[in-house]
Amino acid sequence: MQEILTIITNVSELKMANKPANTAQKQWMKDISEWPYNNIHNMYDGGYAQDCNFQLHHVLGRSAKHNKIAIGHWFIIPVPIDLHDVNSNHPLNVTHSKHAFTDRFGKQSELFGWMVHEMEEDGYIVPNTDVYRAIMGTRA
Repeated sequence: MQEILTIITNVSELKMANKPANTAQKQWMKDISEWPYNNIHNMYDGGYAQDCNFQLHHVLGRSAKHNKIAIGHWFIIPVPIDLHDVNSNHPLNVTHSKHAFTDRFGKQSELFGWMVHEMEEDGYIVPNTDVYRAIMGTRA
């Protein structure tokens, strides 16, 4: 039985394999980690304080591609911990109840688009046009 569990674990690890983030993508993640401290309350209808704790949500996973364009390390939104953490039982938790989350806050690509617009106005370097269009073309 232990061998079967090990094999299943190893197979799932293989499916999760992806390219590590490059320098620009690492900077993007760093910027997204910084930006929400003054803005997250605007993303979630003012329901969260500016200083609320959040996690970075890779909307379609780190290895996601759309129209042959790698978007996984770019398509990230900050989400308050209770709405993202796997240990949270919040009814709007995106990890457990994606539809409830999107019914309340809108499509994740729309949240991403709003965030990118705001970050660009704040002087951050945002994803290039091809990546942005690929992300906005998803159903997420």
